[in-house]
Amino acid sequence: MTDIRANPSVSVNKLGQYLTATPALRKRIIHAQKHPVDPQYLRYPEAAQAIVEYLCGGRDEVILRYHQRRMLNAKPESDFDAHRLSLCAEALQHFLMAADELSLTNAVASPAGPEFPPMALSGVTINVRPELLLRSADRHGQMHSGLLKLYFSKHTPLNEQSGQYIATVLHLYAEEHLQQKGPVDHRLVRVFDVFAGKVYVAPKAQQRRLDNLALACEEIAACWDVN
Repeated sequence: MTDIRANPSVSVNKLGQYLTATPALRKRIIHAQKHPVDPQYLRYPEAAQAIVEYLCGGRDEVILRYHQRRMLNAKPESDFDAHRLSLCAEALQHFLMAADELSLTNAVASPAGPEFPPMALSGVTINVRPELLLRSADRHGQMHSGLLKLYFSKHTPLNEQSGQYIATVLHLYAEEHLQQKGPVDHRLVRVFDVFAGKVYVAPKAQQRRLDNLALACEEIAACWDVN
């Protein structure tokens, strides 16, 4: 395990889950975010990197097939490593079957990069970490911008509410960081549940969701020291 986080902090994906969770699950989410696993035990970084390469590199299926074979033929260093590589290869297979759901035909994708910092809301640091920057020209030639966030969970798919909450945070984050790249278009702000093969687009009307997100962050901050 890594060091305990002293200050309230949550990933955007877990925040989306938190908004629709039972009280018991909310408590577990706070505890897990306060006591995060070591980065080496994260399950899907290779799958995310392969998908980013695919979406930015011509969207050739060969790219994903190559990474699948590489993962399946790798010599794992541990049982966990073997399981992680198997999950990543499975995630790529699910992505292959549902990639068209993203409908990015007219959008240009580029890696979001590490320069995007966390955002703060109601005393909580939210780690957004979008994978992709999306840009597209409207019929007048003006460039618009957006972000894509990948969600990986084999057994806990997003539902409509949690997906829309994550997309709402992503839209707020895009408004803070992308204005110099062109106005943010909510239709270019998307969350993709890889295993479920479902995309969630940021809603146009967001105020109620933003109010609920702020209240959830207040609750996380208030409960942080007792978890």
